[in-house]
Amino acid sequence: MKKLLFLGLILLFSCKKSDDSIENRLSELTHMSGHNGISYSESYDKWSYLKSQNGNSYIYQTTFSSWTGFSCTTELKIINGEVVSRIYQEYHVDYPNNPNEIIDAYLETKNDLGTHDKGAAPMTIDELYTSCASDYLVVDEENNNIYFQTEINGLMTICGFVPKGCADDCYRGITINSFDWIE
Repeated sequence: MKKLLFLGLILLFSCKKSDDSIENRLSELTHMSGHNGISYSESYDKWSYLKSQNGNSYIYQTTFSSWTGFSCTTELKIINGEVVSRIYQEYHVDYPNNPNEIIDAYLETKNDLGTHDKGAAPMTIDELYTSCASDYLVVDEENNNIYFQTEINGLMTICGFVPKGCADDCYRGITINSFDWIE
């Protein structure tokens, strides 16, 4: 009985320590700076400020390209903090001689958002910041290279990780490659 109680106490304290270390790790990583010297926390504060100055309506685009010749782009339109459309285009890339060939595409509007499996999830920038902190900055640094980058104005452009030792198409995370305010 004493052994069982002792084992239970060890498990209880080891679980609590694990939760604390995850919180401490997130706190450290949210202060990690990208190549512009802007941390996650500073970037989020700058995003909040920019949004208060420009409104909560914008368009952003994310792109994925593979070494195999596959590429895709998703454009999301947000009006007053709500995703209202998602445009997806998938390409076969044949460098350097030929232009990209569109092999699949769709347009979703407010009524059918999220009905296609391909493309970036229909998320606002606020939701991307939340996902960045909860899904990508908290991965095990011993086994992954963690990336966080911003534009010069502070807006997050990259938040993700690559498992160490992975060779091709290994990046997991958020990539914002264009952003424009809607007036």
